[in-house]
Amino acid sequence: MSRVYCLAEDRAAEEVGLRFALASLRRACPTAAVVVYRPAPSADFRAWVAARVPNARLVPELPPGASSWNCKPHVLLPVLEAGHAEAVWLDSDLIVARDPSPLLDAARPDELIGTEEPVSSVNQGSAVRAAAWGLEPGRSYPVTLNTCVLRVTPAHVPLLRRWKGLLEDPVYAATQTRPLGERPLHLMSDQDVLNALLGSKEFEHLRVRFLRGGRDVIHAGGALGYSLGQRLAGVFRRVPPFLHAIASKPWVVFTPGYAARHDRWFTFYRRVLQETSPYVAAARRLRGEVGVDCPWLDAGSWLGRGLRAAGLGHYALRGLPLTLVASAGEAASRLVRGR
Repeated sequence: MSRVYCLAEDRAAEEVGLRFALASLRRACPTAAVVVYRPAPSADFRAWVAARVPNARLVPELPPGASSWNCKPHVLLPVLEAGHAEAVWLDSDLIVARDPSPLLDAARPDELIGTEEPVSSVNQGSAVRAAAWGLEPGRSYPVTLNTCVLRVTPAHVPLLRRWKGLLEDPVYAATQTRPLGERPLHLMSDQDVLNALLGSKEFEHLRVRFLRGGRDVIHAGGALGYSLGQRLAGVFRRVPPFLHAIASKPWVVFTPGYAARHDRWFTFYRRVLQETSPYVAAARRLRGEVGVDCPWLDAGSWLGRGLRAAGLGHYALRGLPLTLVASAGEAASRLVRGR
């Protein structure tokens, strides 16, 4: 009982992402053990998992206290307590582009593995989050750990239990009912709580490894999350194992409802970003394996088609001009602010 991949999704609108995650994992790691939590799954989803991901064990409910993204320690703990030596959490908006085993096989038993937060994210690091939770400061990480991928072992059970307890704290739970922009940083999401714990004295002994942005994972969806430097370096590398549809999801951005909530030019801009996203490019190759209609994969604009053509099919080049323009704008903004 060694490595097992864990996924969970209780939001009906996000099931399509879960299907792509599972289909890609099946293609990249056809013999891997998989546990997928999907509360009240439809008969269609049950049949699809049985036919397309026969190595997956479908659990039709979340553990008590788990909901939405606040479920990672809840679902990882039972897997480890069942005897597995290693559990790897995958977000449901991930595509596994190739076998990640080389990244995981050499890990020490006590090594926690996550990914770097996108370089464009503000308020990076663990210290501010630990302080806001009132935790005794320990080791300070300058980069925020993103939990779209999270590798844990039995050595991390105390951390997972502590994390689970804080996610069930009444103050945190009440904050989750508020819009994201109204939440304090340390209560924004489960990821912020984990970063607080990692920055505390209690867990400073843990060995933590960050999967590198651009090399091991691409946070796709915005113009700056997959940075200019990462793109240029990517020209000479294989596609990273993990493609993360962070922020806006392509199956949402191309809906009429999204356009109704945003102005015309913002909608156009976000849709072009998705058209050139490495995640969407990989999703197109998996389309026949997910068992549901995906009209958003057919969406296209003159600019998006042009940028894809200019990228010559390379994952790092297809959106490079957008990132170049956004990087220049960000640099100009910093220059103005510095005056």
